[in-house]
Amino acid sequence: MRVIEYQNLKWIDILKPTDEDIKFLQDNYNFHHLILEEIKTPTYHPLLGSYESYLFWILHFPDMDALKQIRTIEIDFLITQNAIITVRYEDFDDFEEVFAKIQKNPEKRLDKTTGHAFHFLIKKLFSATFPELDQIKEDIDKCEYRIFQNFDEKFIEQIAIIKLLVLDFIRALKPQKSVWDNSLEVVLNFWGSRLKPYFVDLLADYNRILHFVETHKEVVDSLHLTSSSILDNKRNHTIKILTIFTAIILPLSLITSIYGMNLAHLPFANHPLAFWVFMVGLTIATVLMLIFFRKRKWM
Repeated sequence: MRVIEYQNLKWIDILKPTDEDIKFLQDNYNFHHLILEEIKTPTYHPLLGSYESYLFWILHFPDMDALKQIRTIEIDFLITQNAIITVRYEDFDDFEEVFAKIQKNPEKRLDKTTGHAFHFLIKKLFSATFPELDQIKEDIDKCEYRIFQNFDEKFIEQIAIIKLLVLDFIRALKPQKSVWDNSLEVVLNFWGSRLKPYFVDLLADYNRILHFVETHKEVVDSLHLTSSSILDNKRNHTIKILTIFTAIILPLSLITSIYGMNLAHLPFANHPLAFWVFMVGLTIATVLMLIFFRKRKWM
C-alpha cells in the first residue's frame, strides 16, 4: 500500500490487495462489505456504482508490451470527496509513471478535488494508448502497401497478428462504453457542475480511442479479405494451369501407351520414320489443343 497525501486529499494505491489492506479500508472508510469483497479479486467487467458518500468505478486499460502483445489491466477505484483509492492486480508501467509524477509534486494534482486527480490519472492512461494505436496503424499501412507488391502466404499471418492486437484493444475498451456514457450524470451528482468539462474531456478521449480501434478493425478486416481473395486467385490460377497441362498430356499419353503395347501389328509401327511421324503428330496435337483452349479463354 502506498499513500500520497496533500492538505485534505489523499491517494491510496493498493497492489494485489491482502486481507490487511481490506481491513484497513473497512476500518477507515464507510465502504459496503460487498464492495470490499468485490475488490479482493479481478472483476473483468466494467462498472460504475454511485453511493451516498463514494463512487465505485471499475475500468480496464489495454497495455502493449515489448513483444507487441496486449494485456488488459484492471483498476478499481473507490473515490470519496477526500480520498481516491486505486486497487490493482498487476504491475502497470503507465500507471506507475503517473503515480510517480503526483508523488513528486502532490501540490499540483491534489490541490483541488478527487475528481480533478481522477481526471489527471485517466487522461494520462488514455494518452498512453495513442502511441500504441499509432504503431498498429503503421503496421497496417505497411501491409496495405505490400498487399499488391511482394505478396505471399506469410502476409496472411502478419495481418492475422495485427487483427489479434486490434481485437485485444476492442476487448479491453468496448465493454466500458455504457459505463462512460452514464458517467457524466453520476459525476455531476457527486462533484457538481464544475467537474463537467473535465469528464466531457475524458468521454471525448474514450470515444476517440474507440473510434480509432474500430476504424483499424475495419481496415484490417478489409485487408484480410482482400489478401485472402488474392491468395485464392493465385491458387486457382495455378490449379487451372496444371489442369490444362493434364488435359493436354492425357490424350498424348493414351497414344504413346497404345504404341507401347507389345502387339504384332500396329499402324506405322514398322515404318522407318515412325518415331518422327509420331513426334510431329503429338506436337501438332498439342498446338491445336493450346489454340482451342486459348479461343475458349480457358487460359
